[in-house]
Amino acid sequence: MVPRSLVSVIVAAVALGHASPAYPKCARVLLAPQVITHGADTIPAHGGVLVGFAKTTDDAAEAFVGRDPAMNADWPLTVGRRKVRPRVEQLAPGLAVYRPGALRGARPTTITLRDGKGGRLAAFSATSRTGGVDLPAPVVIQLTSTSSAQSKGRWSGVRTTATAVVDRVPDGAAALIVYRETAGAATALTWARVGAGASPTIEVYATPGRCGTEPDGLTPPQPGDSVVLAWVDQFGRLSPRSTVVVVK
Repeated sequence: MVPRSLVSVIVAAVALGHASPAYPKCARVLLAPQVITHGADTIPAHGGVLVGFAKTTDDAAEAFVGRDPAMNADWPLTVGRRKVRPRVEQLAPGLAVYRPGALRGARPTTITLRDGKGGRLAAFSATSRTGGVDLPAPVVIQLTSTSSAQSKGRWSGVRTTATAVVDRVPDGAAALIVYRETAGAATALTWARVGAGASPTIEVYATPGRCGTEPDGLTPPQPGDSVVLAWVDQFGRLSPRSTVVVVK
């Protein structure tokens, strides 16, 4: 069950920086769900509500410790007047889409995402019609992963940063997902938020640091890995995947 005090974090959490202070103690950074889909935009057929995560120091986020904050099986959708269990699909660690299923009729329907206690998180209009921008496969120029030892105060460890360079960020893209490809099978490793006019140089992974945390399964690509990338729009619809790129 999600405490009501998390609603403001879920809908519009403020991302915190990764840097750890130089003194021994720091506030623990937790993860809370964050709705990515814009409430003003109509969800098309085959789309849903995209949920990621945000960093917060709100102790109420303890409810999500030890699990993926984007995956909440007890969150229902109200479709019109019907309460339904959405089809929840994990796109990557910390990124999921809540699909309402087939809608009745051609007219737009109001759908509301609620938490496990019935609290309203966000409301949308949805339609049975297809629409929106068809995202192209990413054109990846390079993907690099670097690791370096760091020491701050009494903390020391290794910080890994992975960066993708693409030709451009297409209109309608909300996130970029990196998959490791092995024997034709792709496993989602990490992802990053993007938006209109974003830089084509995208940090897709960064070690959270001494007081931070990350969703279980979130993994940096390693040098030598064969990876493919895909865009996802704000409704959880994926683009075709890129050609295989070897991480440098």
